[in-house]
Amino acid sequence: MDVVASSFESEAVRRADRGLFARWLFTQRMLQHRELVEAMPILCANCGDATQVAATDAARPVCVREGVVCARCGMSARLRVAVAMLSEVADASDRIYVTEQSTPLFAALQPRYQNLRGSEFEPDEAKRQEMAAYLAGIGGSGEVNFEDVTRLSMSDQSQDVVLSFDVLEHVPDYRAALREFARVLRPGGILQATFPFTDAQDTLVRARVLDDGGVEHLMEPEFHGDPIGGPVLCFYHFGWDVLDEVRRAGFSRAAMVAPWCPEQGVYYGHWVLQATR
Repeated sequence: MDVVASSFESEAVRRADRGLFARWLFTQRMLQHRELVEAMPILCANCGDATQVAATDAARPVCVREGVVCARCGMSARLRVAVAMLSEVADASDRIYVTEQSTPLFAALQPRYQNLRGSEFEPDEAKRQEMAAYLAGIGGSGEVNFEDVTRLSMSDQSQDVVLSFDVLEHVPDYRAALREFARVLRPGGILQATFPFTDAQDTLVRARVLDDGGVEHLMEPEFHGDPIGGPVLCFYHFGWDVLDEVRRAGFSRAAMVAPWCPEQGVYYGHWVLQATR
């Protein structure tokens, strides 16, 4: 059962798509009845079998992105979308670089893709060893590599696919990261990335790094959790203008994709950047 992925290369095209409103309305009505969300069987893209959504916290609204967790494997909807969309663009033998490594998603992908490489932005070897132990504890294996996504150590055109899941919003110079992703991808290679996306035209800059290395907060500081490294500052909530930056970085095509598959527990609210080198 494939995920329907509606692709939009501009905000104008997205606004003209009336089908998205129907998906939004369906999702809103589903979320008003959390018992339906929990009772409905789903086909988990990670488990590969029929399962259901884990019980939700009655005191909090259901989050379609980080919630709607598979009761069997514990993967959130966002992570299951990543697995499903990767299977559409990558073969088992493809050279795939993931910008995070000590994560349940990386551990889940390891047995499926033989040339999978990950990394963490952690220069301290002792801390990377802690990350490797965490990775082993969740079913993964191997040493954890250090990479700065704005200065990757990989050779030109050495990768078939680059994956980045909720990392770019933490990179002050995300444009340099995009250029590096384009550099290491072969012609025709694919970038898939998730990040906080506002569905507005302009990217929201929450903080910036000053010339002296300090951080200027333009809004109330926002931190995202990391199971090993602790809270990480969020610099951006991206808008549609990020597609222009992706094209400037060297990609021939860039689009925001809205995945949809209620049968897999994937409702309206997901946005994935998909770009072709």
